[in-house]
This record gives sequence, structure tokens and C-alpha cells, in this order.
Amino acid sequence: MNRNLPVPAAPAPRVIHYVHPAPATDTSLLLHGAAELATRRRQEQILYARWLARRAVQTERDRKVRRFWLGFGAVVGTAVVAGLVVLGWLAYHAIAAVGTGLLGIAAAVALVALLGFAGHRCVTVIQHWH
Repeated sequence: MNRNLPVPAAPAPRVIHYVHPAPATDTSLLLHGAAELATRRRQEQILYARWLARRAVQTERDRKVRRFWLGFGAVVGTAVVAGLVVLGWLAYHAIAAVGTGLLGIAAAVALVALLGFAGHRCVTVIQHWH
């Protein structure tokens, strides 16, 4: 029989603080003079302007590449669809020229082959006995 004993309360978690031995290297936490601050802001403006210029060049290159691949994909896609239409048209005319008797025999053979292979699966079962 089960005993419904009271569950002891979990001990309160202890917070342990470890002081990081390395000093903080973040320059934003340091106090700067007005001249140092102005120099730093100017340098950041120059870096930001360079980044904007690089981003503009990348954006233009990406636009050209997207435009090329979109056109190339449209041409290839149209060619593939046209090829499939031509193959379908040729298959239709080949089947229509043969006649329904031969087509019925080929369809029956294909149906028997599909039914014969569709439900057959080989499953290997390995049992380990001790």
C-alpha cells in the first residue's frame, strides 16, 4: 500500500557570483573627452558611409543577377513545357495510329505489372533472443 508521506520542500537556490578576472574592454563604457568623442563619431560616420556604398553595390549586383536568372528560368521553363507538349502530341498520335486493340493489350499488361509489384514489399525482421 502507498504511504502518503509529506514531500520535503526543495532547498532555496543559492546564487553564487563569480567576478570575471579580465577587465571590461568595451570602449563605450569609458569616459571620453569632447575631442575624442567627436573623432570617434566622425570615424563611425566614415565607416557607415563605406558600408552604405558597399551595400549599394551589392544590391545592384543582386538585382542584375536576379533579373538574369529570372529571364533564363523563363526561357528554360518555356522550352521544357513546349518539349512536354510536343512529346504528348507525338505519343497521342502514335497511340491513335496503332488502334485500340493493341493499346488495350498494352494497358492490361501495364496494369497487371503495376498491381503485381505495387503491393509486394520485402521487410527484413531481425529478432535478438537472450
